[in-house]
Amino acid sequence: MDRPMKARFLLLLLVLTGCSDIVQSHYDNYQQAQADQLFERGWLPDVLPVSTTQIEVTNDLDNNTSQGSFLIAEKEMGQFLSQLQPLETANQYRFESDNSVWIFTLNEAGKVSYQLSEYRSEMK
Repeated sequence: MDRPMKARFLLLLLVLTGCSDIVQSHYDNYQQAQADQLFERGWLPDVLPVSTTQIEVTNDLDNNTSQGSFLIAEKEMGQFLSQLQPLETANQYRFESDNSVWIFTLNEAGKVSYQLSEYRSEMK
């Protein structure tokens, strides 16, 4: 392969490997996320209190996964947690809906990080 052809091949390879379907979004509050249909599209379950703020999401459209964080006021935390299943790991909770599983991790300041993964139950 001659030198210009190698250069074109490498450039094409870089372009193709650099393309991904990862979308990052920021919402100042619950209402903005709701208006953008974040919950309806399934990236987060609609269990967040309406007072939730600073919602950050990174969605991988190829793999149907998501991760991010948000802030919940201390007075709303109990209501939020009552909808989740506690895990053995401290400050980690699980929520399951249809074919999706979210793992929520809490810190002391009211910040909640999450990860969404899709699963498919085995047919028996």
